Amino acid sequence: MTGQEIIDRFELYVDDGTELSSSEELDLLNKIYRQILNSRPWEFLKKEFSTITTGLNYVTLPADFAYFIANGNYTENNVEYQGNQAPKIILVGNTEYKLVNWSDRRKYLNSSGYAYVDLANNRLYFSDTPASGQMVSADYIYRPADITTTTSPIFPEDFHPAIYHGMASEDYIIQQFDKARSYSAENKERFNNYLANMAYWNAQLLNN
Repeated sequence: MTGQEIIDRFELYVDDGTELSSSEELDLLNKIYRQILNSRPWEFLKKEFSTITTGLNYVTLPADFAYFIANGNYTENNVEYQGNQAPKIILVGNTEYKLVNWSDRRKYLNSSGYAYVDLANNRLYFSDTPASGQMVSADYIYRPADITTTTSPIFPEDFHPAIYHGMASEDYIIQQFDKARSYSAENKERFNNYLANMAYWNAQLLNN
């Protein structure tokens, strides 16, 4: 469905009772869209980040960066990653850098093989300075662009109804009138059901 088709379904479910303007409807659509996207690290949000070192102790993160994800696990259950941290690895050439917390970065100064995220400056810093011209790669969750009236959600159309049910459940909160109230709980339940089904689908994409 396009954004406009989702809005049309939303208006159908509130029986044209909403008093939102077209721009407010689109804002509400994207609010629910973001709520769904941010609810878990969906497989369809995973991307590979790659860039080249320039002789500095940092590289710039992608504009759509949300957060790095674990990429140091094995799919086979008989192999275990060793360490007490989330297995998030940054590859610099053939060297693995372990991702550490920003607040812990001082403990790793003058050490090699560590990296941390500086979100305020949209940078990935290294505990040492890699040689220039090295390929940097890692896996991350990205932030998709907002939906417009002519574009569609990035997840399968089977789950698009979650958005207009979520919109309908929140319309009462915005409007505060009795007719919307009567359908708010029903739409919230439908939203949660679609989200649960989508989570189950996402789980089937994992191999351990």
